Amino acid sequence: MTVVKPTHFVVVPLAMWGHLRPLLHLSLNLLAVHPNLHLTLLAAPSVLPKVESELKSTSFAHIYTPSPTTSGTSTPSLGASASASAGASTDAHHTSSKEQQQENKAIADRLQVITCISPEFDLPEQWDPATMAKEGVDYAKTIPAFLKDLLGKEHKIQGINNKFEDIAPDFLIFDVFNFFIPDVMRAVSCESGNRVIPLIGFVPSNATASYHTFAEEEKGGSFAKMLRLVKEDVAKGRDTTEAYGEHSFAAYGQVKKLPGLADKFDWPNMATIPFPPGTFMAVIPSVQLTDDENMTGLICPTTAEIEMEAVEALEKDLGKRVYMVGPQFPESSWIGEHPIPKASNAEDEKVYRFLDDMDEKYGPNSVIYVSFGSIFFPVLRPEIIRYILQSLKQAGFPFLFAHASGMAQIPDELIKELEEYDDCCIVNFAPQWDVVNHDATGFFLTHCGSNSTAEAILAELPLVTMPFAADQGEFAALLTEVYKVGIDLKQVKTFSKPEYNKLYDGTVVLGTEDAIKEELHETWNKLRGPEGEVLRTNMKKLKSTVKQSWVNGRSKKDMLALGRCFE
Repeated sequence: MTVVKPTHFVVVPLAMWGHLRPLLHLSLNLLAVHPNLHLTLLAAPSVLPKVESELKSTSFAHIYTPSPTTSGTSTPSLGASASASAGASTDAHHTSSKEQQQENKAIADRLQVITCISPEFDLPEQWDPATMAKEGVDYAKTIPAFLKDLLGKEHKIQGINNKFEDIAPDFLIFDVFNFFIPDVMRAVSCESGNRVIPLIGFVPSNATASYHTFAEEEKGGSFAKMLRLVKEDVAKGRDTTEAYGEHSFAAYGQVKKLPGLADKFDWPNMATIPFPPGTFMAVIPSVQLTDDENMTGLICPTTAEIEMEAVEALEKDLGKRVYMVGPQFPESSWIGEHPIPKASNAEDEKVYRFLDDMDEKYGPNSVIYVSFGSIFFPVLRPEIIRYILQSLKQAGFPFLFAHASGMAQIPDELIKELEEYDDCCIVNFAPQWDVVNHDATGFFLTHCGSNSTAEAILAELPLVTMPFAADQGEFAALLTEVYKVGIDLKQVKTFSKPEYNKLYDGTVVLGTEDAIKEELHETWNKLRGPEGEVLRTNMKKLKSTVKQSWVNGRSKKDMLALGRCFE
């Protein structure tokens, strides 16, 4: 029997669940594909409860299953911090050989989650934007010490039991919006006298949006242009925060030609969300990583085969390897297994009961699921939500609305108005994977975040798209215009500069109540007719392409290559 040398990688995520979740799933899938790999995840405390919940979910029961020759296993160590030592798991079985012990380990035995925060940071009872911002600053200041210990000669972390201290880290994956990581790693490596291990950036997006974000300005790169304009203004004496507020996701009426997509005017942000300039100050400098010699590659958790032109353009512009690893889900999700849902709270029970009732009353594919994720919401135009929900009621369409965003503003009178409508369910949070896979769910009105689009594809669920910002416009265009698996709402689009309200296909966005309601009425009729079935058929075909890539296509090849990137 050939024994493979144990290897170790470190993950530095962003404390945003939409970013961390696919990175966590990627990490677990890498452990499954590469039995010699071990993982250390350095997490901020605000996301630790969600990480723990995800690891304990039925979808990941397999990570605790030992190999056939093993009689027992252990659970991953969670919640260790700089100020207190956590009880890291110990191997449940011992052999006379480290190599044989390595062969017998379950995935959970090769995983540890360490909370990175300073002893001075007071953990709040409830997290809000202000405490999250403070946590981000503390996390950035604390990370260097953890990385220094992990990369040191003894790999001992002060006050914490590092269960992999006999395995030096071989490579590191970091969220690209933690753009300070390469500088930290260079400083740490210089101090320890070691070379900088391979650094792989992670962006929870597709290749098209990544190209739009990170390409050179003359090729349509948005971050490069924003950063140049900010620097020019600051050089003239303008306040930095004010400059970021002016130029972040601004529209100038210029045509953007993105690989594989129809031309668009600027891809402007929907001016419905009051993003503070500090948000952009924290992410836009990440464009400078494209020239960083120590960032050796970029990971996109999407499928190359559905946007190959963009993948080739991105690799050419970056001059780096792009790992198109595909959507990240447990193996059971790919083969169609879906455990019987178990409610963890009263809202879950409400959702499951409603979907079961609608399935019995109207049959399969009868419900529209409406959700814009945990962040995005039309805060500055809440009437859009009223128009959507009222139009669904008027059309007699059963719907489930989850308004999980911390910025959500749902008028009490609207909720009361809808209480009399038996065929609707309104909750703060819905167990989305269970919802999209329920027989009663027929369509998904979504902002087109990367997690939501991936779940919709695997569930073969057609879309109605309402993108807000970031990469959502590119996802929506790819899905509705290229693969025709959804309908994009146009009259709800809101521009920071009204003079740019004409879309490149000639559509004029009026944005009035009448225009929005008319479009919604037409959309619901299309979903109920032959066009809705065409969308469903097209989504099945798209899912087949994505799955084939995961089984033996580019996604599988890049998963294999990523686990050996340090060789």
